[in-house]
Order: sequence, then structure tokens, then C-alpha cells
Amino acid sequence: MPVGGAAWLTYAGSRRPNKRKGRGYGAGQGGSCGFGMRGQKSRSGSGTRPGFQGGQTPLYRQMPKLRGIAGGMSAGVPKYVTINLGQLTERFSEGEEVSLDSLKAKRVLNVSGKEAKLPLKVLADGELGAPLKIAAAKFSGAARAKIEAAGGTAVEVPQRAVWTKALGKERAAAKAAAATSKPKPAKAKKK
Repeated sequence: MPVGGAAWLTYAGSRRPNKRKGRGYGAGQGGSCGFGMRGQKSRSGSGTRPGFQGGQTPLYRQMPKLRGIAGGMSAGVPKYVTINLGQLTERFSEGEEVSLDSLKAKRVLNVSGKEAKLPLKVLADGELGAPLKIAAAKFSGAARAKIEAAGGTAVEVPQRAVWTKALGKERAAAKAAAATSKPKPAKAKKK
């Protein structure tokens, strides 16, 4: 066994010596070096790009484009800052109120950047030892059941309204109605 133990051992054939292409018959690859007789792929240079089909419209250009949400613009982007019940038990005592602000103040959550504006979601991992009043935007079903079983309360905080075309029209109509209901002040005449 070589010095250094089993870590120095390698499997036979796992490290092959490099072959120098295009160095004649004596190099062991024959006259064409494994590249065949003629054609684009036998010439020097990189050959064709990935997905090239000889000038035919390639498959990736035949497929329709996926624009917007269908293309996965927001895929993998978190919608909530999450916390588990087990983390709350360690930091909060009985009867305390738990909210996103109190979690940030006690440094249970350390959010920054885009995550700082996300709402809170409570998940059910761990056990809740004391009854707590928890205010969050969302609760998982199991988390809500565990909170209520421990004698606590789960308060759902309203989230910011998602902008839709209908909501925009509704707000514009309300704004127009408010503008017409107010009487305009009379202009003072100049003397």
C-alpha cells in the first residue's frame, strides 16, 4: 500500500493519459485521428453550435415562445417569509404577541432585500409549548390546528390587494365619484 493510505488509491483506468490529436500515424490514432474523412466536423475549429441541424430551422426555434408568467418569470421566487412553530417556542413566552415586526425585533427572522417586503407565513414544524397570539398573513392548516390546540390564537392579517384590471376600474370609479360629489370652491373675483 502506498504512503498516505486508502485515499491515495485510484481505480485502474480512471485516469487515462491525454491523447495528442493530429500528430501522425505514430501517435496511435491513424491518419484522420478519429475525425473521419472529410466534412465540417473534421476541420479545425469548433464545429457547429449546440442545437444546429444543418441549416434546417432548429427545434428550439420551432417551439412557441413562452412569454410572461407562462415562461416562469416568477417561478422559484418566494411569496412569503416562513417560520416554524418550533422557532417561536424558543423565543416567546406565554401570552406574548407574535408578529412580523416582533420577529424582526427579536432577531428570529433576519430578512433583507426583496424578502423584507414579503408577508409572514407560519408553518407547523415543531411543537408550540405555550399559548401565543400569532398574527401572520397565512397559516398552514396543521400550524393553525397546533396553535389552537395549545390554547393560542391565529390572527390572519390582511395582505396588500393584488392589482387587477377590475380593481383598477373600481378604484378609478370611486375616485371620479368622490371628485364629482365635492362642490368646487367659488373663485374670488379680482377688483
